[in-house]
Amino acid sequence: MGCSLRLWRRNYDCVGEYMELILMAMITASNVLCFLIGAKVGQKVTKGEGIELPKVNPMEAIQQREARKEAERVKDKVDTILRNIDSYDGTGQGQEDVPR
Repeated sequence: MGCSLRLWRRNYDCVGEYMELILMAMITASNVLCFLIGAKVGQKVTKGEGIELPKVNPMEAIQQREARKEAERVKDKVDTILRNIDSYDGTGQGQEDVPR
């Protein structure tokens, strides 16, 4: 590796070497991850536990998350309105803005 990291020079000969290093680091990380997953699955099989694959539909998960967020927004809005009703004393003092 005779290339230096001088950013002010355009040395395109070094690009391939740096890409190789990045690729090697990514492959190493994926190998470690796969080993750890395999070890966890192997422990379950050794204990006699069944292995279940997740049955998650990505579209349903996104829709459920959006529905929860919307329900939380509506609940916050209703809670703010109820707090405003409880704290009303004939003036506008102590009233909170209702989120839209």
